[in-house]
Amino acid sequence: MKKGLEKKKLKEDFSKKILHYFKKRKFNFTDLDLLIDTSLLTERSGEQFKKTTLTYRDLLGKEVSLRPDLTVSTALKYIQEKKTKEERFCYYGTAYRLNKKGDLKVFDQLGCELINSLNKNSSLILLDTILEPIKQIKKLQINIGDIGLFKILIESLDLPERWKLRLIRHFSRREYFSDLLKRLETNYDLDQVTIDVDTQRLKDLEQMDQNKIIAGRTVAEIVKRFKKKLKDPRDNYKGKKNVKIIKNFLNIKIPLQKTERVIIDFFNKNKLSAKDIKNYLKKIIFINKKIGKKYSITFKTDFGRNTEYYTGLVFLAYIKKKNQIIELARGGEYNNLLKTLGYKKNIPSLGGAINLNQLINL
Repeated sequence: MKKGLEKKKLKEDFSKKILHYFKKRKFNFTDLDLLIDTSLLTERSGEQFKKTTLTYRDLLGKEVSLRPDLTVSTALKYIQEKKTKEERFCYYGTAYRLNKKGDLKVFDQLGCELINSLNKNSSLILLDTILEPIKQIKKLQINIGDIGLFKILIESLDLPERWKLRLIRHFSRREYFSDLLKRLETNYDLDQVTIDVDTQRLKDLEQMDQNKIIAGRTVAEIVKRFKKKLKDPRDNYKGKKNVKIIKNFLNIKIPLQKTERVIIDFFNKNKLSAKDIKNYLKKIIFINKKIGKKYSITFKTDFGRNTEYYTGLVFLAYIKKKNQIIELARGGEYNNLLKTLGYKKNIPSLGGAINLNQLINL
């Protein structure tokens, strides 16, 4: 009993100190809704996102979900309050998420969200704000990745457009993505049966309401993609070579300060255009310059795929204890999330949260 009270007091003290620091960095505290209309998640973001949420029906029969994380809740608040300018939110609350086995995971989050910021240093501002309160933890390690780099890689490859869209869209689904690579190696979708199936699907879709939304896209958008897919050349497009490049890229794991040289060398070695890469890496270079010596940071090209809505920079702060990774904070950029939830357009957004439960356990 006494130990429980001590833990509760410690949690209160930590949360007050960290929130005070967030406010000093000009993040404004906000209360977030505990429940989310499930249809907002499924109609806009697809059934895949729903699998991680705990849902039930209220007294009126409407399906609602406990918030799976506070980033989604913050994005919905921005939309519901009809915001149009930069907003800096900070919060403290509990999130509820189901793992692959269906077990419920409950965790307390202290976090910040920077939405619709035009500041070119916004990634550094957010990252430094989240890491500063935990920097004194011994043997703290940081992983950084960037989902946008993968997209640039895929766009640089000699692949039909349908394959580029497919690989980018399903990057977060590891098992399915691995299956896609196997199919790409063998040109699996070149057979006539698959072509006939695609043709029939197109006919069925053309008969539907073109404004209906399926998994975050209108039927009209899906029809457009199917037509493009059917027109794409279906000859041998060096699948094995492209798969090898993709796999080698996703195996890159280096100290942050080596990122620029290693990534550019990789593109040059594989005779891919490095023009966009040089400009894109400026963000990583700037972060390394400002806080690279402050922390032990590793850059991993395969990192950050597990959260579907991330689009750019991603990070994780953790320690290793008895060969176990203890996550203390994580976050990233989600420039497309607000539009999928109903906002009028994509806007630059990023956020991060500290896992208060793990912090207290330390």
